[in-house]
Amino acid sequence: MNEILLLPRFHEQIRLHLVANFLEIPVRPIVLGIFGRSGDGKSAQLAAALEAFHVDPYRISAGDLESGMAGEPGKLVARTYSAASLAIQKESPAALVIEDIDTTVGEWELNTGTVNHQQVIAELMHLADRPIDTLRNCPCRVPVFVTGNNLSRLYPPLRRHGRMHVMPWRPNAAELRTVVVGLFRGIATEQACEVLAGEFAEQPLAFFAQVRQAVLEAGIGRQLSSVDPDMRVLLQRRHGRHHAFSQPRITDHDLLRLARKTRDDLDTGLQNFLAEPSGELR
Repeated sequence: MNEILLLPRFHEQIRLHLVANFLEIPVRPIVLGIFGRSGDGKSAQLAAALEAFHVDPYRISAGDLESGMAGEPGKLVARTYSAASLAIQKESPAALVIEDIDTTVGEWELNTGTVNHQQVIAELMHLADRPIDTLRNCPCRVPVFVTGNNLSRLYPPLRRHGRMHVMPWRPNAAELRTVVVGLFRGIATEQACEVLAGEFAEQPLAFFAQVRQAVLEAGIGRQLSSVDPDMRVLLQRRHGRHHAFSQPRITDHDLLRLARKTRDDLDTGLQNFLAEPSGELR
């Protein structure tokens, strides 16, 4: 999304996890697992919350957890946690963030687990059990955040009580309305936003960001109608020029029309065109 509206319910869970770990309250495990469907803003909300709390995220992506060198991803987790722990010791707030953890560390069909897979799990379990270990350069507890779409794919001992606090995330109706009104502020009426949130209540937050993008592109497209279609001329003239575009306004009817078109385009894109013998769109 272009603007991240930090929802209070999400904000409070991140605050609690940070405070409990920075104050070294052992009742709260170091790992907070944020799980929910794709597109509902887990990573974006987490990034916005950490920024709001002035916490430096030490990030590890799902791709970092694979390597041609056996054991290297597990060592990466240990090194990153240690670096964050040393930063906290110097009174610089830090957290370890592992995004989409279930894509590489999850247990999927026909996936028996690699050495890297097993060592990452083992390292995370060790950190959950011994968050402070001076022999490994870990003098302070580090809040750990992991995000994913399917909690059931994680190794059960890693997700058990005491090692991971699980936070299921899906915005409720009021939160969805808040986000939609915020996204379309200055573009559409509040009444149109309420209708939009009601008609597409089952859609993830990313859907509404996509609708907003469609609205902006339609408005900018009209403003660019007079631009020379020869891209060579466009590039020659662009240097030293600032192109200012006014934010478009849209009617309630056109907003719903664009939203329905966006939904239909997404549905069409999910078709298996190889399965259509006629080659025609349905």
